[in-house]
Amino acid sequence: MDTKHVPVLIVGAGAAGVATSALLAKHGVSSLLVEKRREIFVYPKARNLSFRSLEILRRLGLADEVHAVADRVSDMVVKPTLNSAEEGMAIDIGAVFADLDELSPEPAAQYCPQSSLEPMLLTETRRRGNEVRYGTELSSFEQDDSGVTAVLRDVDSGESTTVRADYLIAADGVHSGIRAALAITTSGHGALPIFVVFIYFRAAWRTFVPHLSEGDAVQVKNADVDGIFLVAKDDLGMFITTYFPGRGETAAQFTPQYCRDVLTKAVGERIDFEIIEVAAWQPYEQVADQFDCGRVLLVGDCAHTMPPFKAGGANTAIQSADNLAWKLAAVLKGCAGPALLATYHAERHPVGRFAARQSLTGPTVGLLRLEDEGPGLPPDEEASMFSLLIGYQYRSAAIVFDYPAAGDPDAVSLVDELRGQPGTRVPHVWVRDRGRRVSTLNLLGSDFTLFTGDDGAPWMTAAKAVSAALGVPIEVHRIDTEGAWAQVTGLGPAGALLVRPDDFIGWRTDRLPVDPEGELRQAMSAILARS
Repeated sequence: MDTKHVPVLIVGAGAAGVATSALLAKHGVSSLLVEKRREIFVYPKARNLSFRSLEILRRLGLADEVHAVADRVSDMVVKPTLNSAEEGMAIDIGAVFADLDELSPEPAAQYCPQSSLEPMLLTETRRRGNEVRYGTELSSFEQDDSGVTAVLRDVDSGESTTVRADYLIAADGVHSGIRAALAITTSGHGALPIFVVFIYFRAAWRTFVPHLSEGDAVQVKNADVDGIFLVAKDDLGMFITTYFPGRGETAAQFTPQYCRDVLTKAVGERIDFEIIEVAAWQPYEQVADQFDCGRVLLVGDCAHTMPPFKAGGANTAIQSADNLAWKLAAVLKGCAGPALLATYHAERHPVGRFAARQSLTGPTVGLLRLEDEGPGLPPDEEASMFSLLIGYQYRSAAIVFDYPAAGDPDAVSLVDELRGQPGTRVPHVWVRDRGRRVSTLNLLGSDFTLFTGDDGAPWMTAAKAVSAALGVPIEVHRIDTEGAWAQVTGLGPAGALLVRPDDFIGWRTDRLPVDPEGELRQAMSAILARS
């Protein structure tokens, strides 16, 4: 049997898997992505992207496509029945993100359902030459010191092929077979005592809410029904409701006739419903205790799965994929030592654990009726949306900084604001660059970036020398230190701030050293785990 070699094998083509494939392709790394589903997911699932995910998608060149889906965040109103004239605001998602508008050149949040996002990422990864196979599952795998040997099976023909990969990325979801095979334990509450049921149907239901835009939702609450109407695609509608096994409720009760009865009570009058599909899903709050195991790395729900109460799942997955992709690319290209990959767990595990726990509370908890059934989160533990989305600070060997001693090395480290601290996402500031008004974030590419001030000429010379010596591109931008940039970062005319390919600050200095080249080389070597 012929064995095909690929640098990276990715198993699972959800948001995490396709994002990882596209980001690796952006960094020039080939991958094979396999998915046992025969086709791309066509239903909305995750709906809103945070500004941090939008920044990553912009770097992939997908900003225009994402913004074309919707130029706003989705809203939700509540009605006693769909045909009722009575209407109130169920969740003002825009208000949830209202205080975050100044943090990014991107909107604080934007509607872009997974059914639209995944095709964009899929097209992008294929456009860059990476292979994606649907209807293909992982049968088995073995790893050794130099790579992973995997057996793949076509779900239709049963034909098997063997693939040899340098690294295997497990993106196979909350019930990951790869994680189980590696005996990686998990922490967290686990399965929540609720099942969410998605009823997909066709009917003339939108005539009752003609003002409803795509992405908006209508929650219906009355004595018989508690659920949400959503536009799925074209004339396809979706109704989300729940059942609780602890109350003797089961999935078996959701027969086509039962679903029609539920929908009729939700609409408030009898209309024709064609039931297309019924799917049940159980939320989990669960985080893997290891995000890496030898040559295998975990992303998405395989690594950190969480309830949808704060739109954390897909957003956290995309950001973990971004953290991993540049590191894996640097190692595979020989620009970094293998130890760099250990910083993926060191940086993203505390964030994943924090996001998962924070997702036990939020504006939609009451909507799913968990306040008297689920684990919940004590009010004094609830963090701000700033902390959840961007207010964390990485602590790892890939950040050059003397951190204060921490009691729990795996606890998330939070900051009150972004001021150019090492380990935080570079602040968004409007600056002038070559006569243009741009965000500092838009000056970042797929490589390292060095920001310096008016007296930064020595840093430009140093960056050119270090780049040539290490074989790692470093782009330099000199920013006027009399403006907002200096006020936000406190960086003087001769200081320098080194930004990694994932937009996070790896090192900074507030002075011009005697040997700028030597200090920059030392910082880059430390970040890249090069002796």
